[in-house]
Amino acid sequence: MFDCFLAQILVLIMLFLCSVRVLFIKNSRVDSFAAFAPLSLLVSVCIFFCFGFSLLNLALFALSCLVFTTNFRAVLRLSAKLLVDTYNAVFIIFSLLNLLLVIALAVIVVLVRPVKYSASDFNAIKEEHTLTGNLSTLQVRESFFTGERFSGTLFIYEPVITDEITRSLYSENPVLIFASGLRASVQNYEPYFMLLAQKGYTVMAADLYVPELKFLSKYSEGKVGQYLVESKFLRRFMALKEERSNPERFKQILSEEQKAASKKYSALTHLALEIFGDDCKVFYIVDGVDFDSIYSVIDEFNTEPFSNAKGFFSMNRVDEYTSSGYGFIEQTDVLLARGMGIERENKFFIPRYVANKTIKSITESK
Repeated sequence: MFDCFLAQILVLIMLFLCSVRVLFIKNSRVDSFAAFAPLSLLVSVCIFFCFGFSLLNLALFALSCLVFTTNFRAVLRLSAKLLVDTYNAVFIIFSLLNLLLVIALAVIVVLVRPVKYSASDFNAIKEEHTLTGNLSTLQVRESFFTGERFSGTLFIYEPVITDEITRSLYSENPVLIFASGLRASVQNYEPYFMLLAQKGYTVMAADLYVPELKFLSKYSEGKVGQYLVESKFLRRFMALKEERSNPERFKQILSEEQKAASKKYSALTHLALEIFGDDCKVFYIVDGVDFDSIYSVIDEFNTEPFSNAKGFFSMNRVDEYTSSGYGFIEQTDVLLARGMGIERENKFFIPRYVANKTIKSITESK
C-alpha cells in the first residue's frame, strides 16, 4: 500500500514540475519539462494495473489527463525541438490552475497516506504466488508464460526461523487460512497477518477471482464490462461503489458471497495440504463469514481420510475491530477509514489486539 503512495507522489512531482515551469522561463530554450505531461499520464495508468482502482488513483489519472491536454501543443513543440521564449496568457492561466489542483491533491494524498511497514519490521517473510484453475482444481501457476488462466493471488506469511529449536516449536502451530471478500483484498489485512507470522504462525491468504465467485458481473452489461468488474484491478472498487449506490442489491450480493465461502476455504485447504503436506493442521480465519459455512469446511476436513481442521476464529467477534469486511483500513486505506469515521493509526494497536485474540483462540482449540 505504501508503494502505491510513493507512485502517487512521483506522478504529483512530475505534474508539479510540468505546471510550475511557466513561472520560471527567462531565455529561449527547448521546453523539456513538457515531457513530464505524457510521462505522468503513463505512470498514472500503470498505477491502475499495479495497485488497482481507487478514488485517489482515479483523481490522479483525471488530473494527469488535464495536464496532458493543457500541454499537448508544448509536447508537439518539444518533439520538433522548437525553442520557446514565452508562453501565452491562456496557457499560463491553465497551468496555474493545474498547479493549484496538483497542490490540493498532493495535500490530500499525504494526509491519507497508508502506514509504512514491511515484512522485515515484523521479523516475517512474505511470498506471493499466482493461482490458476477453478475452485476444484486450484493450484499455483508455475510460470507466467504457461498461458494458464489467472485465478487469484496467494500470499504466504511465515516467521523468520533462526535455529532448529525455533523451527521445532513453530512446526506445532497450524497453518492459518484466510480468503478475502469483495470489499477488501489480502493487503488490507496484511499488518494482522504479519503480526501472526511474528508470533510463529504461517498464514496462507488469497484473493480469488475464479468463475464461481463472480457476483458483481451479473449486474454489468456486455462481456467486456462483466470481465472488467470482476478483474483484480476493479473488483474492490466496484464492490465499494455498489455498496454505496445500491445497498439493497449489495446485501443480496453479500448473501451470495456468504454461500460460496465454504467452497473458497475448501479449495484453499486442499491447496494448503498440497503445499505443506497432507498431515499439516489448519486453522481458519474469517471476517464476516457465517458460521454454518465455515463449520461445513471443518467437518469436511475432519472426516476420513482427513483430520486437519483445528477450528476457526471470526474477526468480527472482536468489538474493537470496527471495520469488519474491509480489513485494517486505519493502516491500509486511510481515505476509506476517514469516510467511516476511523482515524489513521500507525501503532498497529487494533491488528495487534485481534492477532492476540486469534492466538488465544488457537491455543484454546488445541
